[in-house]
Amino acid sequence: MSDDKKIIFSMVGVSKVFPPSKQVLKDIYLSFFYGAKIGIIGLNGSGKSTLMRIIAGEEKSFQGEVVFSPGYSVGYLAQEPYLDNTKTVKEVVEEGVQNVVDIMKEYEEVNMKFSEPMSDDEMTKLIERQGELSDLIEQYNGWELDSRLERAMDALRCPAPDEKVEHLSGGERRRVALCRLLLQEPDI
Repeated sequence: MSDDKKIIFSMVGVSKVFPPSKQVLKDIYLSFFYGAKIGIIGLNGSGKSTLMRIIAGEEKSFQGEVVFSPGYSVGYLAQEPYLDNTKTVKEVVEEGVQNVVDIMKEYEEVNMKFSEPMSDDEMTKLIERQGELSDLIEQYNGWELDSRLERAMDALRCPAPDEKVEHLSGGERRRVALCRLLLQEPDI
């Protein structure tokens, strides 16, 4: 079955009650096909955020069943996203592609080790690891990482990359968090 015909997420009979007895969701049935675009519309307090937290796996206490197809990822932007205040804008945005950042860092570390004395076996292992990392960098388009991050931050009008997160306004924080999320390229 092609991905565009595959259901990647389903809710079956989902209900949510907040104590003592405020029901915000009742008997919800919902399915997403891969690539579907959806919108959730409702009055304040009607359960939109709760529904999104359930879809994202952030909310665990509810009745009913939620089924995720294996191999698909979920992204969620909280209304008040957590950002590490000790980091810069660029460091937070890089969290969205942390696997590529880690590969690039290890590649640099491997290259630095070539200047150190080592045995032939160690040199062979180092060359093999460098090749593996180079292949991964190619696979993830890591050589273009800096320009990709810059384009994403510019598109969302994020503050300067070296700006400390602790100095950002609420709107700037949300744009930085959204940039990080979009770089993760979640399926849902």
